[in-house]
Amino acid sequence: MPGRIVYLIIGIVLLVIGASILILSIIQKPQTIQFPTNTSSPAYLLLSNWRNLSIYISTGYPIPKPVLNGEESKPPSILQVFYGKYGLLKMNITITNTGNTKSAYLTLNNTVIINEENGSTTIILPPNYTSISIIQRSITNTSIDIFVPSTYGYVVVNSDYVVFTSPLLMSVYSNTSLSLRGVGGWHVISAGGNGTYYLVITLGSTKAMPIDYLIYINNHEVTQWLSMAKKPRLNGALLNEYYLSLLLLMDDQNPVTGEFVASPEPVYFYSWVRDSSFAAMALQEAGYYGYAMKYWLWMCSAQNSSGTWYTRYNFWSGSPDTTFGIPEYDSIGLFQLGVWQFYEYTHNKSFLMTVLPCINKSLMWEQGAIISNGGLIPRDLSIWEDNYAYNFWTQAIDDLGLYASANIYRALGLNYTWILRLANELNETIQSHFYSKGFYSQALMETTLYTSSGSETIYEPNGIPDSSVILPIALGWINPHSGRAINTVNKVVKVLLVNGGLARFPGDDYHYDYALYDSTAPDPPWVITTLFLAMYYEDVGNSTGALQLLSWCVEHSQHGLLPEAVDPRLGYPLPTTSPLTWSAAMYVMAAINYKPKQGFVLTIIMLLAVVVIMLSIIMFVVYGRLNKPYALSVTHEDGGYL
Repeated sequence: MPGRIVYLIIGIVLLVIGASILILSIIQKPQTIQFPTNTSSPAYLLLSNWRNLSIYISTGYPIPKPVLNGEESKPPSILQVFYGKYGLLKMNITITNTGNTKSAYLTLNNTVIINEENGSTTIILPPNYTSISIIQRSITNTSIDIFVPSTYGYVVVNSDYVVFTSPLLMSVYSNTSLSLRGVGGWHVISAGGNGTYYLVITLGSTKAMPIDYLIYINNHEVTQWLSMAKKPRLNGALLNEYYLSLLLLMDDQNPVTGEFVASPEPVYFYSWVRDSSFAAMALQEAGYYGYAMKYWLWMCSAQNSSGTWYTRYNFWSGSPDTTFGIPEYDSIGLFQLGVWQFYEYTHNKSFLMTVLPCINKSLMWEQGAIISNGGLIPRDLSIWEDNYAYNFWTQAIDDLGLYASANIYRALGLNYTWILRLANELNETIQSHFYSKGFYSQALMETTLYTSSGSETIYEPNGIPDSSVILPIALGWINPHSGRAINTVNKVVKVLLVNGGLARFPGDDYHYDYALYDSTAPDPPWVITTLFLAMYYEDVGNSTGALQLLSWCVEHSQHGLLPEAVDPRLGYPLPTTSPLTWSAAMYVMAAINYKPKQGFVLTIIMLLAVVVIMLSIIMFVVYGRLNKPYALSVTHEDGGYL
């Protein structure tokens, strides 16, 4: 009978525990997030084999106000082919008679899908392979036309197989007959028909690989590559967004030079040092060190003799864009910070020694600049390129870079005390100049102070809250729990939160009537600034707030591809700068740093602890009482008790 009672008690306890866990799981059911499918699509995308081949794709998706925004709509096509030592090839591929493009997107197996009125186009470029596969499914006669210069030498092997022999090896084959004709200085190779057909172009080889094998190897290689990434504590579409953003970063990197394009959209088809630096940081944080190192080495090679960089570079060649001449000095701190973070992950001292001369040049420039500018980095255009001033962003990012440089010196056994003094001096100047009325201002404004002895120029905070001040705080420039950090973030959120996302600064009309015209109102919330706030929330333990912002980004994407900004009234992704590489980078960084609330886990642990304690008490009371009298009745042969 006592045993039955024990089992009954245990059963009741377990029943209560099970019911409690069930109730808690219902109450704390995870939020369901889906990629939006009823929004616009990107008009341009890049696809890369991540080693030596990159193609620039027009999806044919219509561009709003193309002339006004400095763009033009093109049919589904591969506009440019970049191949290893040959650079940009003088060839392109056009797909005709497909009808209007209804949607286009990048899939999680790194394939571009274009859905058209008359069918669909699939473009595959397997990692580490040089075969471009185009699969056309159509309900009417369509055509895939390859244009190569007439100076290229070729051999027709058979009706569906052509080989080019000079100036580079290249094979073209299809499952349908190929036609070849000359048109105005071009060889035009065409495959066409209705139903399903394909065309494969292989560079650097005359071999023809089966299409089924290329599809298989693409899926295998992409899956293997994604499996190596650090896995964030997210699920569903939020996790898929992380992987899709990683793929976009890889496709938007020049596979030879290592730079990243700001966006495949023509407006931003340059490599901005700032945007690219965050892309490299995201990749190394996700565990892809080789691709990040390629960028830092390129950045070192592109450094000016002064220790600074140009603002942006040609994506294909890596040469500076001298037409954009106004300096942006945040690149110095970002280089220093990125190099130190790379070392923290890899402990690769040989890499540090390789880039040390570039670190030294940047330090010499900073030292001279701070001494000659009253303790500040000189005026520049960073971060938003519309305010030539002593911008908080540049000052704080370069201060972070100085502290990172001190760590680099310390890791190499070099004297770093002078760098710390320089970093502390800059920090103190920022603190004394930028913080006023309870927050860090966007920038300093120049004013003239008149006194009895004359006049002098002074600099005062402009009193403008700017969302860019959040990221340096989230990166550790000051304690995120400090009063100044909390007050600043609260001020920015109060002024700039727009429909769930964070605008850049009050009165921002960049996408409205300044240069681009794809927003219905000023102050669009930007994805990167929203993710700045998410990273700050992660630092201070506000996992609920961080998750809401990550979800907001996914819900305002183009089929999972993150734009630069979102319409403040209607909530659609602004198309002229989508997808934005920096948005993908910030999502990767925020996703990796996300830590879910532990309340549910702690509750389960506590309940299990209660079960163990209750069982211990029951076992002691029931079995202890049953066994004790029996033990007292047993005696030794000498009369002693056990």
